[in-house]
Amino acid sequence: MHFCHFLVLLAGLVGILSAEAAVSQPTDYVPMKVIQTEGVLHPRRVTDLGITRGEVRIAIQIDHDGTLTDHLVTAYTHPLLAESAVNALKKWKYEPAWLGGEARGATVELVFHFESRGMVVSMSVSSYMDIRDIEMRPSAYSYGAKSLRELDRIPTPSKVVQPIFRVEAVQGQEAEVVTVYFYIDEKGKVRLPAVNRSTSERNDELAAAAVNAVAQWEFEPPLSKGQPVLVAARQDFKFRPREG
Repeated sequence: MHFCHFLVLLAGLVGILSAEAAVSQPTDYVPMKVIQTEGVLHPRRVTDLGITRGEVRIAIQIDHDGTLTDHLVTAYTHPLLAESAVNALKKWKYEPAWLGGEARGATVELVFHFESRGMVVSMSVSSYMDIRDIEMRPSAYSYGAKSLRELDRIPTPSKVVQPIFRVEAVQGQEAEVVTVYFYIDEKGKVRLPAVNRSTSERNDELAAAAVNAVAQWEFEPPLSKGQPVLVAARQDFKFRPREG
């Protein structure tokens, strides 16, 4: 094995989570940071196959202390490249996001671009759709998360938990909508539920309630052409103000 040239990007599915969040109106935001402490190796076995370039996408979740709590490979061009990237990120250190002066956990997607010559590391923030369209088409992956329209049928939840929240948390006269983004893995387990930053800024308590609820959901394994697959999903919650 030898070091590769790779580019790590933080992609656009970013969730600011707080399990014990209070209603607040935060005004400033500092995104989470990845502190690289371990190089990523380009596996010799991949080079021997004549593969000198590749890409891996891994969604990670850290808590408010910057501890890596979960990771999920969402796409790769070769499984050995994914294995190498996972081995590295488990050894990295992370700084949490900051929102309204408080440290927060976060969910982001890391994108690794591999080249088998030298090693240069750079990092930037971009949107998931921009990266996917510009850098590599989905068809180039040998493995990747499916969309709902690619499934044989929409996954059926076998367990649904409703959000628990204070009615006073619904502000104003209009219903508030919170969208939770998450993955359903091949076993039907919910992985990495998150909301976007603007949702947390708008109403932190409702965002946390929705995320905590979805984290407890369970599904039948999603199927595509009869085979269990990983799928990206979303769930909208509409919180209505208390009447009277």
